[in-house]
Amino acid sequence: MSIIIPALDADLELRRCVDSVCLAIPDPEMREIVLVLPGSKVADTAAKFPDARIVAESRPSVYAAMNDGVAASTGRYLYFLGKDDILLPSVHRVLSLVAAESPAAVFSDVYWGSKGRHRALPNRFQILVLNVCHQGIVYSREAIATHGPFMRRFRTHADHLLNIRLLWDAKLRQRVRYLAVPIAWYAATGLSSRTFDANFVRAQPAIIGRYLGPIAAALWQPFKWFRLRWHRGN
Repeated sequence: MSIIIPALDADLELRRCVDSVCLAIPDPEMREIVLVLPGSKVADTAAKFPDARIVAESRPSVYAAMNDGVAASTGRYLYFLGKDDILLPSVHRVLSLVAAESPAAVFSDVYWGSKGRHRALPNRFQILVLNVCHQGIVYSREAIATHGPFMRRFRTHADHLLNIRLLWDAKLRQRVRYLAVPIAWYAATGLSSRTFDANFVRAQPAIIGRYLGPIAAALWQPFKWFRLRWHRGN
């Protein structure tokens, strides 16, 4: 499994995150750590993390960095962490499952900041409206190749679109598995928690319409405008 971690600097949070990966997956043959950073940080990071693959981001965007990590990685399965997240030893349950069944993806729970456990059920109707935490999802390379790359036009919801495409793919959905166990602690302090993705909100009615039809898209339009107006007011 390739664990891809975009970061802006090789700081103590990144050290903690990488250490948690090594503790949770102690066998180096079972994991590949890919760190994606600005080009100016690559040399310093390589010195601090000699066992990781260090990649220079192609452009300053979290999803561009995730795409860069995918391109540089070699694992059959791909997993994305923020540098302020912590991987838990329960991830071995996912590794056992992918070894036994070769699923298209595995959805698992996470601990969400100080709020406790957050479920990540792969429900295709729910996913049209609400995303699940990507720290709870391990993707096959096949799933990313089929429904990626992450779209850079979205600031924080490109993974939401990928999840929609994956769960509404009739063939791949049959091979998506769910494990009711938290595999990571999501810090809930990063970009996605602090940034409003207006582009995704504008696109969401069309996305819903693609899968549920024009009536559902029309019904979602008022909610879209409410969210945009609320954001401008705040």
